Amino acid sequence: MQGLKNEAELQPLPNGFELTELNPEFLRVPHPMLDRLRQDAPRHIHAHAHFPDAPTGLYLTQIEDVRAIFADGSYQRDPRATPPGSLARAFAPPAVMQDGPHGNLLYLDGAQHRRVRSLVSRAFTPKSILAKRTEIEATAVHLLAEAAQKPDFDFISEYAAPFPIYVIGDMLGLPRADMPQFRQWSADLIFVFNPMRSADEDRRQLAAFAGLDAYFAEAVAQRRARPTEDLLSAIVHAESEAESKLGDTEISTLLLLILLAGNLTTADVLGNGLHALLCHPEEWAALVADPDLAVPGTEEMLRHGPPVAIAARYVPEDREILGCPVKHGAAVVLSLLAANRDPAAFEDPHAFRIRRGRRDHVSFGGGVHACLGAPLTRLEIEATLRTLAAHYPRTRLAAPAVRDRPTIGFVGFRELRLSLT
Repeated sequence: MQGLKNEAELQPLPNGFELTELNPEFLRVPHPMLDRLRQDAPRHIHAHAHFPDAPTGLYLTQIEDVRAIFADGSYQRDPRATPPGSLARAFAPPAVMQDGPHGNLLYLDGAQHRRVRSLVSRAFTPKSILAKRTEIEATAVHLLAEAAQKPDFDFISEYAAPFPIYVIGDMLGLPRADMPQFRQWSADLIFVFNPMRSADEDRRQLAAFAGLDAYFAEAVAQRRARPTEDLLSAIVHAESEAESKLGDTEISTLLLLILLAGNLTTADVLGNGLHALLCHPEEWAALVADPDLAVPGTEEMLRHGPPVAIAARYVPEDREILGCPVKHGAAVVLSLLAANRDPAAFEDPHAFRIRRGRRDHVSFGGGVHACLGAPLTRLEIEATLRTLAAHYPRTRLAAPAVRDRPTIGFVGFRELRLSLT
């Protein structure tokens, strides 16, 4: 006689927005839901009730399936190449739907993507980023020293958010006095990824786009007239024998991507990872005893609490994917959260183990769209861990963390109060 199924097993599989941070249960504890999908429907037929015209796609939770899709360069990211009604069009920022070229690497394919990436990638090589180590570590030391003057502080708003903004602002050659405004624009830009945003959220993201566009237009014009030794000048004047310089619209859109992807995501992974580390006191003690564990610890933070929950690829024509027939324009949604906790790849995957040090997670995506800023993010995380371990061994949680920011695809805390002394 077969055993009776429990209540959870009898519930229909989640779909659409139920598998996003707009679902309070998923936002609070996503992994029970993702574990069930990986076990019962690893190649889940995925449909959005809010977008009935969109072709039915797939939602993948096994790491090998996720890697296979990343490795296949035939999938699309440009929403303009998908049919009307597709999820790609529903979720696309307005700036990438305009006619003509733009520089947002997340939404370019083929030759256009190769051109833009080739012109900016030299600024983000591991060697070029390593040259910034001293400056990045000094910024981490300064921000944490300021925080240590208080009995407790919000790690998100007072460190994790401003730290990567200062780093990328310094690299671009932008005045530090402008960075508070950059931080506000960054926070408002994230609403563009939520097609169910409120009128106020829509107003805020449009205002952020307009403010940044005007700011970058002025900065680009200055660098064209008077180049300096900074990343912005390098981007403005980048060209090669095979590729022409980027246009102003391409540069502005690219800078928007650098700001959003390089700041909000790094802030989130810092918060996620430090919270996990402090919730495992034996792991924190190991780091304090040996700050060199910051290197494998960086990879475990990325694996355990990636800043981006999902990635998506779009099907260029009717085809069969992993044994499942799908239509042109269908979305193949890749759960990075689930893939990074796949027990087929990681022993005891829900545990945080600072010595695990596995770099074969999928937090930076893969294939031609692998994250360009991965070396910088790794260095920012490592600098944070080393500074905390060396100077603030008594770091502890001062209050329960608050995760109530319902923005699709981005996983982070709104508030994480710490005491450093």
